Formats: sequence, C-alpha cells, structure tokens
Amino acid sequence: MQKQPDKITVQGTLEKALEKLNIYSEVLHAGRTDRGVHALNQVISFKTPSFWNKEKLLKELNKILHPNIHIKKIYNVNDNFNPRFDAKKRSYRYILNPDFTPFNADYTTYYPNKTDLKLIKRALKLLEGQHDFEYFAKTGSNVNNYIRTIYKTNAYTYKNLTIIKIEGNGFLRGQIRIIVDFILKINESQLSIEDLKKQLSKEKLISKHLAPPNGLYLERIWY
Repeated sequence: MQKQPDKITVQGTLEKALEKLNIYSEVLHAGRTDRGVHALNQVISFKTPSFWNKEKLLKELNKILHPNIHIKKIYNVNDNFNPRFDAKKRSYRYILNPDFTPFNADYTTYYPNKTDLKLIKRALKLLEGQHDFEYFAKTGSNVNNYIRTIYKTNAYTYKNLTIIKIEGNGFLRGQIRIIVDFILKINESQLSIEDLKKQLSKEKLISKHLAPPNGLYLERIWY
C-alpha cells in the first residue's frame, strides 16, 4: 500500500491518477498492506477542489486505475478525518486453497494439507481478548505498545476453500500472517495449543514465521 521510492505501490498509483486530473493531494490510507496482500475495502482520503462532482470523479479515477485498483464509493468527510486513526475496528480474512492453478496463485495460498476446523477454531479462540502481541509482530515494528484487542475469530469452509477470519481494534505489522502460520503449524501437529499459550503469554518465543501474503485480505474497516 505505502508509497516507496522507485516502486509501484497502491498509494503512489492513486496519487499519480489524481495528478492526471489536476488534483495534487497526499493520499492517506487506513492501513499498510505488505507486498502481495490484498484489500477488499481499503479506505483512503484525499483533498479535492470544491468543483469536483463525486460521481464524475469516481468515474474518471476508475478509468485511469483500471484494472488493478477500483474505487467503490466516494464520500465527503470532515477536514480532520483520518482513515487510519479514526478507525474503530478492522477485519482480515485469510484464504487457503487445496487446489493449485496459476490463475488463483496470487489470490489464495496453496495449502494441500487437510484442515482440522475444530482445532483451528480452538486455537484462534485463545487469541480473542486483549493481549500483548509483541511475539506476533514483525521484528523492528515501530510502535508505542503491542497491546491489541481481538474481538472475534472464525474458521470455515466455502466450497473447496478454508477461510480464517480475525476482527480486532488494530493489528501490528505482520501480525495476521504470523498468527496464521502458527495456526497452520498447529493444524499440522508441528506445534501445539500449549505452544500458542506460551507465546501469547510471552513465556517463550517459539515461532515467528510469516504465512505467504497472497492469501491475506483486508476485509472491512469500521468507523
């Protein structure tokens, strides 16, 4: 998501599209996604001259951004609105696919192992509530504290896919991907529920690997 020098990013692409319409504004976003991660409902904000009609702006921007980015709606908001800091909660989904094809390789994570939904749900349930997630954050995360609240978790199947959902008040860098990797190691009996309890209580750092980015989606943000 975040703009980087000499690299194609969502923020950078959006700002270039705005410039083509003579709108020169920094694009603020609700959350940074890693390379390869997707967003179904990312929220951004930018400033426009007052003469722009929302419907016309939406149409013109989507012409420029097609096919990689699509803007669903444009709203008028207060000048002090911040899509990141005004967010109340967010949800992510992670999609596991037992069948590999090149056509969905960028949009799901290939996972041929059988999934034990009962076990996965039990492990996810332990993460609910307020915890210090320092051992579930990327090394070098620049934050004031690692305390976050997870409101709800779930795992279910849809057709041939297994979907893991996590909803919380905010997430640390890499947190979802580290959690998913840990949960899948429990599913494969490489790690245990007790290992998860130890890492969650910061008794012991056991595993901090990242699940692949391509199965992860920023799903929804509440304000």
